[in-house]
Amino acid sequence: MKEQEWAGPEALCPGWQEEEVSDGEGPEESGHPDPTAHAYEVLQHTLRLEGMPRTRDRTDQPRAGMGMGGTGMGPLTRGGSRPHAPHHCLAAGSGPLDMTVCILGSPTAFLPVLLEGGTRYPGAMVLCLAPAWASRVPSETSPGSWSLLLSRGVSFEAGGCTALEEFVPPRRATYVTGTFGSEGGWEAELARDLDCPTGGSASLTRWLEDPLLSRWLLSTRAGLPVPPTLAFITGLREPLPEEPEPPGVHLVRLQDPQGQESLVRDEVGAFLEGSSMQPYDQ
Repeated sequence: MKEQEWAGPEALCPGWQEEEVSDGEGPEESGHPDPTAHAYEVLQHTLRLEGMPRTRDRTDQPRAGMGMGGTGMGPLTRGGSRPHAPHHCLAAGSGPLDMTVCILGSPTAFLPVLLEGGTRYPGAMVLCLAPAWASRVPSETSPGSWSLLLSRGVSFEAGGCTALEEFVPPRRATYVTGTFGSEGGWEAELARDLDCPTGGSASLTRWLEDPLLSRWLLSTRAGLPVPPTLAFITGLREPLPEEPEPPGVHLVRLQDPQGQESLVRDEVGAFLEGSSMQPYDQ
């Protein structure tokens, strides 16, 4: 995966240093043609709404990548000294770090986790907004697995402070999660078969976002009770696992949804009057 030349946050988010931001549509609705720039805009917009300071650009002071020969002790100036951070922000990695929690994708879904993690372990939480900011290399400890290395990221610190940073050499992730929305997305691809714990996958996300599938699996494979469920499905739906219909779940297959009003009405009536719904009667 070839990495494009980094042009700084101004290229990602024009006007990011301006104090005033015009009202109107948020970055989620901006339709920005550059996904990385769009994600950076979303991050700045979200931080602003939370009353947090803007992300500082520290890419001119590369940090040693923890776990890849570096100490994780923060950025170095050209003279080898460590710059002082503003009084309201701790320097990222101001103490030795033995972990890197990497969040892949959208900054909004995990913002509370990033902010709390930055307060408890400044510099350990790193947000990766683009596939070019990370790479996969064969694991040195787990044959057949991969290590995720971060060359760039947004680190979170105490007080809601954030910094855009370069990691030289790259920083190895020790825990990975993110917005694994679909198979084939770059977040899911980067998190596949890693040698560190991961907080999800595209398949798990698909199961959790599908109430029928999740209830089906919980009932048939885990033996857990599920809420009474009446589901109307068509041939367009992905097939369910090859198990008998589980208790509490009733499927009605519609070959053609058009002209099925009477069938749907009868099935809903029978379901509401059935024994499975009796505990819910008022």
